[in-house]
Amino acid sequence: MTRILSAVLLLACLLPSPGAWAGVSDPAALRREIEASRLDPARAVTLKNLKLNAGIATLTLGNGVLLPVSAVGGKTVEMVFLGQGRIVIEPPDAVEAGQLDLFTGAPRLDEELTEMVLVLGLDAAVDAILKKPRAEPLDPALARRAEEVYAKWKGSPERKLLNVDGAVLKDVAGDSSSQGFFAAWFKGTELGEFLYLVEPDSQEQVTLGHFEPLEATEKEKRKILRQLSREQRRGRLIGVELEDLGQWDTWLSASLRGKDGSAVPGRASFEPAKYTLEVSIAERDLRLSGRARLDLKPAVRGSRAVDLRLNGDLAVSRVTDGSGAELFFHRQGVDLTVLLPRAPADEEIVSLTVEYSGSLVEKQSGRFALLDTLEWYPHAGTEDRAPYDVTFRWPRRLDLVSCGRRVEGGEGRDGLRWERRVLDIPTAGFAFEIGKYRIETTRVGHVDIRLAFDPDVSWMGKDARQEITKTVGDSLLYFEELFGLYPLDELTVVTVPRDFSQAMLGFVTLSSLMMTDLGVWNLFLGLEDRRTVIAHEVAHPWWGHMVGWESYRDQWISEAMANYASLLYGRNKLDRKNRFGLGPTEGWQESLTSTTEDGRAIESLGPVVLGTRLFSSRSGDAYQAIVYHKGAVILDMLSKSLGEDNFPKILRQVVKVSSNRAISTEDFLAIIEKVTTADLDPFANQFVYGTGLPEVYYSYRFEPAGDGKWKVAGEARQQAPYRFRYKAVKTGNGFDVARERLDQIEVASSTLVVPVEIEIHDPSQEKVKGKKGETAANGRVRGRIVLQGEKTDIAIDLDHEPKSFWLDRHEEVFGRFFNESRTPKRVLFYQGLDAAAAGKAGEAEALFGKALAAEVFVSSEKTEKRSLKQEAKVLDAQIDLSRARLFLDQGQDAEAQAALDRAHRVLGTYGGWVEEDLKILQSRLEMRRGVYDKAFKRLRKGLLKAGSLDSTEGYVLLAIAAQATGHKEELEEAMKQARENGADLTSLASR
Repeated sequence: MTRILSAVLLLACLLPSPGAWAGVSDPAALRREIEASRLDPARAVTLKNLKLNAGIATLTLGNGVLLPVSAVGGKTVEMVFLGQGRIVIEPPDAVEAGQLDLFTGAPRLDEELTEMVLVLGLDAAVDAILKKPRAEPLDPALARRAEEVYAKWKGSPERKLLNVDGAVLKDVAGDSSSQGFFAAWFKGTELGEFLYLVEPDSQEQVTLGHFEPLEATEKEKRKILRQLSREQRRGRLIGVELEDLGQWDTWLSASLRGKDGSAVPGRASFEPAKYTLEVSIAERDLRLSGRARLDLKPAVRGSRAVDLRLNGDLAVSRVTDGSGAELFFHRQGVDLTVLLPRAPADEEIVSLTVEYSGSLVEKQSGRFALLDTLEWYPHAGTEDRAPYDVTFRWPRRLDLVSCGRRVEGGEGRDGLRWERRVLDIPTAGFAFEIGKYRIETTRVGHVDIRLAFDPDVSWMGKDARQEITKTVGDSLLYFEELFGLYPLDELTVVTVPRDFSQAMLGFVTLSSLMMTDLGVWNLFLGLEDRRTVIAHEVAHPWWGHMVGWESYRDQWISEAMANYASLLYGRNKLDRKNRFGLGPTEGWQESLTSTTEDGRAIESLGPVVLGTRLFSSRSGDAYQAIVYHKGAVILDMLSKSLGEDNFPKILRQVVKVSSNRAISTEDFLAIIEKVTTADLDPFANQFVYGTGLPEVYYSYRFEPAGDGKWKVAGEARQQAPYRFRYKAVKTGNGFDVARERLDQIEVASSTLVVPVEIEIHDPSQEKVKGKKGETAANGRVRGRIVLQGEKTDIAIDLDHEPKSFWLDRHEEVFGRFFNESRTPKRVLFYQGLDAAAAGKAGEAEALFGKALAAEVFVSSEKTEKRSLKQEAKVLDAQIDLSRARLFLDQGQDAEAQAALDRAHRVLGTYGGWVEEDLKILQSRLEMRRGVYDKAFKRLRKGLLKAGSLDSTEGYVLLAIAAQATGHKEELEEAMKQARENGADLTSLASR
């Protein structure tokens, strides 16, 4: 798995040549010097307009004082600067500009700085800086502040997270891959604290971001501390403190650029050639002890530092080289840095052995689970694809299942069972599980399948086990038909008591929870059909292992393709009669259109190529919704545009061409283009690299065309999805909040291939009676139309009379479709919202008026009148709520209050966005009347105390009310939250 962050940073413009290893200090002594580092005020210098080009950033240190930190190994690496500074970054592409805008409120970075800590490994640059004029004796207050800044940085969770100590150690020890690294902690005037990193051995060397600490009350913190203490007594979460808990937000990430502007990715210094693992599980406490031999190939000439990744709860006792000599290592969290005595030759294989142990097997009520399925052994490299030779020893009362082919095994004299397993195909991981299982076997084609059922699934009964077994076999054969031969002759499947399923090559773990089938309760609990869960994991040998991914930006191919494969399996192979489990993409619109606190749709948080960066403080659900749901939907769309029958053949070619190697998103699309000669740039730009869920309004009519034939005539209009940016604005007697509409896509270039479904009456078929004795539909016509740009005319000739018409009836297209002819009240309401958002007040008011007068539902189908009446009542109240905002924006306060009162009578007990709008609009009205106290109390309670409100607009209003009423603490908190959500408070702050 690619790490988005790491510890080593580089001034890209000034890379030195590799230094010599000879003569450097003892690494252990260097580490002690790093730990004891402190400010050295006696060497402080005065700076004025010093510019540094660091990666893709321009950093200016204006008037101020720079205080160096004590030297390590004779080198000064860290420095504190207090004064005027500025950092400017131009994002390299639209994706990164969008992310920067998401987290900072602007698509480029131009921030004034007041404090910074620099970690600068370029000796020449440091020497030049420290030759600047010596500072006058420091003001005591300035000196104290510098000490506070450095102490905070040295003990910060960011320093741990980025393993800065390890980076400094490698630099001062003379490792070539670390010379010239650069890291900076900044305090900005608008953005607060953030970090900028450049890292030579990462694929994307440049990272800009911010650590968002865990938000918790004092009571919640005490509870978390007790939980941490319990886990640490059990040997887990070692070294983790409360302050370390939080979320890292990546504002920007990019590779360095060459002279021609093209990306120049970095890479790890070593790649694995082979993993040889010896693993023992203790009889009494299941403690894991490992001895991992890594045969490594040099990937960066002259490097002596091997960077490994290992679960932080596994303690490393020693590291040795191929001859058994001990090697120095440094540990920080999951990072394990090993220093070799010399740099290996270009083709030389380096062997090192890591000995480690820790508590990594969870046991609860007779149920077992491996706590870390990826980093239970040390990993190396960027690609990290290698063969495995693994020997296990474990208590004979338990069963152990794993990847690989069994070559030998038995029971030792110590009473432990043992087994050696080999996986010859280079792959990206190896896993195992231990527990008490009911083991069953079967054979499907050339594949021997071994199924290990844990107690939770065994309890479900024989029918459940048989269905799981059948689904594994059926999906395996189906995917062989689609994508080509499964690469192994064995497959192990095990159920495990955890909340996720996973697949390694030849080894699938299924969540016991996800294997539960509760009948109709599946719908209420949102449980996916266990058969499609299984199919998703069985698809991963092709998508994820045979076809790997180059970086986190390409991981979506694995998950989206597995989900698409599961979708095909469910669509073409499963009988859904009397089954209530959800499909793999079911509910995708709801998950993608749900909003964050600043009013953004989840889908707008980033494209599929952002991968794990979608886990952020903005949303914990975006990764699943975007990578799994959106990814599968857009692949399904692509299949329809290229031909559903032909698309599996295309994918089979992708597997054939890319087998046993990692590919990028660009590679994936290029192979499809080569096979089909299709131009995928428009599709990729809109759906793969872009965001925005197009909205389509369509209307139609049925017209006789003579000779018993008919015609469907109408039009479809695409509307850009949008979000708002909020701003505090000065009014005649105070402040108010205004919003600016930001469209997410260019409608003129948007193309959608949309399924059409028409119900018809065919006189030659059996007659069906409808409402009031009318002749009802007895047939169906399906097809597709292409919607291009803002407006597309609909003209479809039919042989029989049409009765009903739908675009994308089953939500197969990445867009939202609104049938004006079928649901006129709701569609007119939505159109009024669009007009209001665009600032077209007159048009919006006219549409809202039409919506109030329109019918809720127009159809020949039988409909419950009572439910329609209630729906009309609620919709009318929502229209009044929107009219209240429209009136407020136009300064018609009396009309706004009347509309708000009408809405409140119906919607007063509603929660969510309705409650939010009611309270925000009432607060705006009160502040316009000068009644700030009342508005302040309501907003403070909803935003800061009860938490019933969660809105950027609300925080802007709270800041206005807090400033007007003199509540300084609430003002600072409201401004902080509003700015983090991209609001513009310039006019308020300058008051």
